[in-house]
Amino acid sequence: MIDFSIFLVLLGTLLFLIFSKTISILNRVYSSLHLAFMFWALLQFAAGTANSMEYRFLFIKLSYVALSALGAGALVFTYHIINRSSFLKSTSFKMLLLPVIAAVVFILWNPNNWFLTLNDNPLSEKQFVYGQYFGFVIALLLMYVTGSVMLLIKYYFQSKQDSMARHVSRFALIGIGIVFLFGCFDLIMNIIYLDWLNQYVPILSIGMLLAALYMSINVHRINVLDMISIAQRDVMNTISVGILVLDRDGHIVEMNQLVDHIFPFDIGEKFDLGKVKQQLPNNDWSSIEAKLKLREHEPLIKLEFQWLTNEPEPRHLLVQSFPIVGRQEKLMGYMFTLQDLTEVNNLADSLKRQNALLQQRNNELIKTQEELYEANKKLEIIAITDALTQCYNRRYLMQFLEQELHKHIAEKRPFTIIIFDLDYFKLINDAYGHLNGDIVLVHTARKVNSMLSSKDRLARYGGEEFIIYLPELSAAEAHQKAEEIKNEIENHQIWIEDVQDHISVTISVGIVTVDNYQEFKCTDSKVFLQEVMNLADTALYEAKYKGRNLIVNRSSAIS
Repeated sequence: MIDFSIFLVLLGTLLFLIFSKTISILNRVYSSLHLAFMFWALLQFAAGTANSMEYRFLFIKLSYVALSALGAGALVFTYHIINRSSFLKSTSFKMLLLPVIAAVVFILWNPNNWFLTLNDNPLSEKQFVYGQYFGFVIALLLMYVTGSVMLLIKYYFQSKQDSMARHVSRFALIGIGIVFLFGCFDLIMNIIYLDWLNQYVPILSIGMLLAALYMSINVHRINVLDMISIAQRDVMNTISVGILVLDRDGHIVEMNQLVDHIFPFDIGEKFDLGKVKQQLPNNDWSSIEAKLKLREHEPLIKLEFQWLTNEPEPRHLLVQSFPIVGRQEKLMGYMFTLQDLTEVNNLADSLKRQNALLQQRNNELIKTQEELYEANKKLEIIAITDALTQCYNRRYLMQFLEQELHKHIAEKRPFTIIIFDLDYFKLINDAYGHLNGDIVLVHTARKVNSMLSSKDRLARYGGEEFIIYLPELSAAEAHQKAEEIKNEIENHQIWIEDVQDHISVTISVGIVTVDNYQEFKCTDSKVFLQEVMNLADTALYEAKYKGRNLIVNRSSAIS
């Protein structure tokens, strides 16, 4: 009577689901699972109360047919839960159901009593004896249920950002898990160790009841899957772009009504390019096939071409194909979008006329933009250039060095800062005038700049003081470069129209080469730059203090 009571409760629960809520996809799928629960409990009750052994034998076999269907039903329910219901229409899923069909046929046929037989021993408490292949049917059922559980667990952990998906997968996992656990316990107590109990206990029926009550409550509360499915279908069918989705094996997973009206395909069918060629003969198929063939070697490329259709009316379609990539760049399939360009092509002529009128205005705008671009370039040059010497100014160099030193710190590459100052420049201004003094500064800056490479930077630091930035040089190379610059300036003669004799100047030089970063604990490029500049400045003043026209290298202080 326990099984019959369970059947009545399950029946009442099913009626509650039917009459209390609109029948949706999720309701219908779960109802098939619920029916398997009901038939198991009802047939177990019938087998236990039937007077004829032949009828008991038949009811037992039918109950195991319902149990086998339960495994397939759990898998169908799982694929709906994890949002992969399109897989149920594929050939792969149909192949997946073949073992269940074979098991049902085997149970009903029961050849040579390999599944179940009547017990010939009148002294035994067991009315039935399980055949030698009974375990294979049970193992198949456990495989289907285990597969459902694994899919739900994987989907649960993949839906970390989707709380609703995690909730739906969790309730399905708990429901199927209850059936799985009670089924294993039933297998142990009612089949393997039945001799110890001396009577049948409906453990699996109780588990089905608990699972059905739990899952019915949740199905009653959740209607999200159907809302999403309806919304997706409505959106796809109302947009003006055709959508065709293929899996990586070329089977059609989804398409909207616009595509359905053009091509003779069904969802789940393999996409056949030959049918498309028959449907759309007036196209350059050699070019289209060449583009599609590229996918065999480069599966992740995007494709674009045009199709000309004649039915139901002539249309020009822009076809774009994109790879659908999952996690870890794994190819999952392809999406084709079909955009109707007929109206665009019809408007092309009028647009050309309008474009001709706009072209003249565009040319004028382009000319204005070019003038603005040139003006902006000049402004940029003015902003970073010293107006007198035409080398870089101090503000630009400090900003540039902050960026460069950040790279030097990260990559531990050497660089050198040279600060030099014209000796006794005040005397030159006093003797020849400030204008001629400016000419001396200009000639000196040009001479130094001519000795530098494209990677080096020369900037006027202020007054008669200049800074040179030399990347990638060792301390010895930087010192040699400074010697060359000092000697070249000393030997350089500057001729000025208003001055009878030539003017020669000397420079005092301070050098800092950084090629050992262990002494600098700072990682802030701005602070680091200030420290290096202070060292170079100290070296310059030391050169002046010692008599000028000298080079003082402070690199040894940090090596």
